[in-house]
Amino acid sequence: MAKGGGFSDSSDDLLKEAAGMSDADIERLMAGLEPRGKASRVESLEPGSRVEGTVVDLRGGEVLVELDGKTLGVIDETELAGTDLPEIGERIRAQFERFDRSKDLAVLSVGGVRRDIAWEELRRGSLVEGVVTAVNKGGLTLEIKGFRAFLPASQVERGRVADLAPYVGQRLRCEVTSLDRSTRDVVVSRRLVLDREAEAERVSALARLSEGEVLTGTVARLTDHGAFVSLGGVDGLLPAAKIHAHLRARTLAEPLSEGQRVVVQVVRVDREQGRVSLDLKQLAQDVWKRAVEGYAPGEEVTGWISRRGATEAVLSIDEGVEGVIPEEHMHLLAPEARAGTITKATIVSIDAERRRIVLRPAAGPGAAGK
Repeated sequence: MAKGGGFSDSSDDLLKEAAGMSDADIERLMAGLEPRGKASRVESLEPGSRVEGTVVDLRGGEVLVELDGKTLGVIDETELAGTDLPEIGERIRAQFERFDRSKDLAVLSVGGVRRDIAWEELRRGSLVEGVVTAVNKGGLTLEIKGFRAFLPASQVERGRVADLAPYVGQRLRCEVTSLDRSTRDVVVSRRLVLDREAEAERVSALARLSEGEVLTGTVARLTDHGAFVSLGGVDGLLPAAKIHAHLRARTLAEPLSEGQRVVVQVVRVDREQGRVSLDLKQLAQDVWKRAVEGYAPGEEVTGWISRRGATEAVLSIDEGVEGVIPEEHMHLLAPEARAGTITKATIVSIDAERRRIVLRPAAGPGAAGK
């Protein structure tokens, strides 16, 4: 310990040495560089010259860059807005603007360099991100790393977009579809990116679906083939024939409509073709079971004949519930009983699994009527 000051002689020498240095030289020492002697090569550079250096510090809203072992450059953090700040030790390319002799620092800019590098690396098929700056005739203008790109209206979404104004200010991920290096015209598509994401989601959804699974979906669209139900990443087809069958059996109260939520059962998954077949069977079965809870064998019911054939007749006895009069009991049915005839019958059996009720017509006067 040195007498009187609490510092060693070597520390005292360092303080004396530092006292004779400029603030810039002290900053260099703190950054691990040697104090400057004669003027560096950087000072003689023309504005606009390209330089490359190593990031040595981040502080006070500035990025300090060591350029040639003698000179520090400074980049204002605002120049790096929209991107992550570089890490200490990272190499960075910049443009020399001027030399600030009062601070003994080279003032650098990265905007133009970033733009040129981005343009040099740009290729058809490249994925880029940009901010929508304006709506123009036929599409949107995007600002992408210092250059502009055109996004046609037909390529904004997977479907048609009526109003493009809400997209202004949004950051969108797109794919470059064409570029002209002589004019620096760039055309991009967001739809291609969304299509790929949707396909990946569809493949994932197909992989996790299993036959017999009961799901809740949304009717996406109606066609002559039936209803396409969205199941989250993949659409399943509910065939028109099955919809009509449920309407006839009144297990479906009314025709389906787009946007309607429905409970469906997965009947078949064809992963190779990417197709999913659906049915309302599970939902219909639940409705049927609830409807027949109040019925029991031996009970007398009244209904109207919905269909009559040579070997059996079908009696509608409740909303969505029908009973069958089999061939062995057909002789008890009045000969004049036709479709629409009100008839009394007794429940012989109820098979909940097969959703089948067997009936025996009530014999005697008044058993059937118009």
